[in-house]
Amino acid sequence: MPESIRSLLHDIADDGSQPSRDLAAGAYKRARTITRRRFAIGAVSVVTALALGGAGTAGLLDRDDEALPSPADPTTTAEGVETTEEETDEGSGCGVRPQDWDDQGFTFPALDDSGTERDMEGELPNPMNYRLVNQEDGESTWRLYEDDRTEALDIEGDYVYNVAPDGNRVAAINRGDLCSGAYMEIGFDSSQEAIPVLTVEPVHCPTVWSQDSDKLLFTEPTVYEDAKTYVLNVSTGELTVLAEMQGDMFCAGEWMPDSERIWSGSDLIWNLDGTVDRELPALADLVANQNLLGAGISADGGEACFDDLGEAEGDSSGRFCDVYVDTATGEELDLPVEGENRQVVFLYDGTMLILSHADGVATQFLVDADGNVVDERELPAELGGDSLELVTYYNW
Repeated sequence: MPESIRSLLHDIADDGSQPSRDLAAGAYKRARTITRRRFAIGAVSVVTALALGGAGTAGLLDRDDEALPSPADPTTTAEGVETTEEETDEGSGCGVRPQDWDDQGFTFPALDDSGTERDMEGELPNPMNYRLVNQEDGESTWRLYEDDRTEALDIEGDYVYNVAPDGNRVAAINRGDLCSGAYMEIGFDSSQEAIPVLTVEPVHCPTVWSQDSDKLLFTEPTVYEDAKTYVLNVSTGELTVLAEMQGDMFCAGEWMPDSERIWSGSDLIWNLDGTVDRELPALADLVANQNLLGAGISADGGEACFDDLGEAEGDSSGRFCDVYVDTATGEELDLPVEGENRQVVFLYDGTMLILSHADGVATQFLVDADGNVVDERELPAELGGDSLELVTYYNW
């Protein structure tokens, strides 16, 4: 059985050596979660860009261009932290490490709770944002409206948006260096300026927002010696190093739907203070005997999805629910929706959002806590590719 990508990258980081991009590129075809963040620098030539709530897309993109300077140039944040490429570990070009924020005199501001979580009430939300990967042009984020209008949020800019479930908070990653970025907000009545202090590993590791859109789980670039995994609580400004769970969490953590705990993707559910909340021994046996990576877990911890890393090459985005199991027994279950490349978002109230592909068509489903499909929507053709992932569903 091939060694997991998570273990490989963790060993690389422990050695303090720099993995080549060629190594990462070779590994991607085995692990879809790794590939979701490899972007092309060039822009797509044709953009579907329709008005957002009466305001033009150009205004949204202009804000991005103005707010986020090149990380290769000296940058002063709102708190006065100046960073340059020379201040990073040699060869990284990734900005300032979060562990050095205190030394730099920087404190992430408390931005208050997003406050967007709510019951779906039997209907799919509108609008919704999707992350789409085009094999030729890279990754982009698209907003889908109730009348099937689509809008590219980031396709022409220097940054790709990793949007929180509220559709407002964003970890924007530089397309040029693939590892530096900024926290920003794209809501039209937001006065929060972009904060260009993020140093993330978008090539090797996913950057994961909690469902309440208040917390960001991310890992530093593996070019750094002793690369660390963090939780940034943007509502309070608190930065937590996941020291106790570091080895278990590296590149593989998934938020529990309660946004307070993190699932290791295997047999442990962790509290943010480093203590173990729950053990799931049946999943340890399952993962040990198959090449699987965690892709989501239900609110009660009773069911979990896994991405089969042994699937055919060519899958290039997201963590799909190839294997759906009972966590107590490890026995495989049937999803209530048929199809291929199914993505499952387990919500805090026991419902599920399932994105499924069949016959070249992508369909978004809402499934209630009893496993019944209560709403569904066929997505427009431009969002019908296999490399598609739902990212926003509790709209700000």
